Amino acid sequence: MPQPPRTQQPQQRPLRLNDVAQMGAAKLQPLLQASFRNLVPAAIADATGNLPRSSRKLLHGPHFRDDLVDALRWAEGEIQVASERMTWTGDPRAERTTRQLQQIRASLNQARPEEADRRRTQHRGSAGHQVDTDSAATARLWLRRAFPEHFQQLLDQEYAAAQLQPRAARPEAADVFDAIEWGCGEGFLFATMTPAVHALLGKSPLAVRNAVADDARQQDERNVELRHPLLLRRWRTALDELAEMTAPLAGASSPSVLGPLTTDLDAMPRQAAFAVLGARRFLVAVQQRTAENTRTARHYAQTITEREQDEPDHQAHRRVFDQALHRLADEHPDAYDHIRHRLRPFESGPGCLDAAALNSNQRGTLKRQVLAELVPPPAVPPAPHLAATTTLPRPAVSAMHPMATH
Repeated sequence: MPQPPRTQQPQQRPLRLNDVAQMGAAKLQPLLQASFRNLVPAAIADATGNLPRSSRKLLHGPHFRDDLVDALRWAEGEIQVASERMTWTGDPRAERTTRQLQQIRASLNQARPEEADRRRTQHRGSAGHQVDTDSAATARLWLRRAFPEHFQQLLDQEYAAAQLQPRAARPEAADVFDAIEWGCGEGFLFATMTPAVHALLGKSPLAVRNAVADDARQQDERNVELRHPLLLRRWRTALDELAEMTAPLAGASSPSVLGPLTTDLDAMPRQAAFAVLGARRFLVAVQQRTAENTRTARHYAQTITEREQDEPDHQAHRRVFDQALHRLADEHPDAYDHIRHRLRPFESGPGCLDAAALNSNQRGTLKRQVLAELVPPPAVPPAPHLAATTTLPRPAVSAMHPMATH
């Protein structure tokens, strides 16, 4: 099974800022590869200007830049809570820590748009994006949803003509966890079922949540079983529940955003004030683990896609599928033209959809509308025919109001 990055090896003590400040790229690289937690002090040293040039180049290079935002986000939360505690207790290090926090936030504000640009660029090169921006390809896929039985007939014919055995139908994935679990079942992820994984899969939701809470508290360690593909969904569900439970205790802006400390710690008993700070620190850890869950799921999903496309007969199946789609469009020209007409206002050029004008939510709404327009309304059953000789029953006469006679 592809291992979640930097979480599977036994760890030495975490790096400290003083360690990183004196460490060149050659020595730092294997430590960053061994553990995500080592990336955090490196990111802090980079933000505060204490990272050697070779190490800075490494950190912003292709191997680690995608995780840099997550490391800075975790560092921001950790140092924010430390700054709040030091300010409240009158610790002389508070001013230096607050300045460090400002430097981290400045680096985070720079790293976020860079990360977003890289992901957009990567998506533009993907097969999915090429379909999403191609009006004709989009219309054919939507047509398949409008005429599923006819498409299946054409697909069967194309498979027979190509003398190729059809693949088992891939179930629709409601989310990334569905896709990962399907990939495990199909053998695209080599997931070892250890006794510890079996035990966690058999535990109640409460027991899993307790295990997830323990994992978040032990910031220098990892419960590697939680990173197993078949446990990612339960891990994420427990993280979301912990965030919902902790946010009110921490005085957080939301379960996903710590926000500024608005609680008046001086008006509280000392023990209660420390409990608020502890809740804030725990929420930061939960948010970091949530980011790690997202990174791990993205890594697994990408691995499944790559391995599926590397299958020897992948291109042959792709050609059969595309030929069936083209035949479907040829046999339903009016419906195909209708879809193309509805997509035309969102084109930036002939046959090219503008992703900014038709984002994923708008795309889904438009697709539902178009499919509804293509499905004929249900036939209204005809009224029962009455023979000319049929005698209609006379209305009952009320005893209170006898009919008038003429």
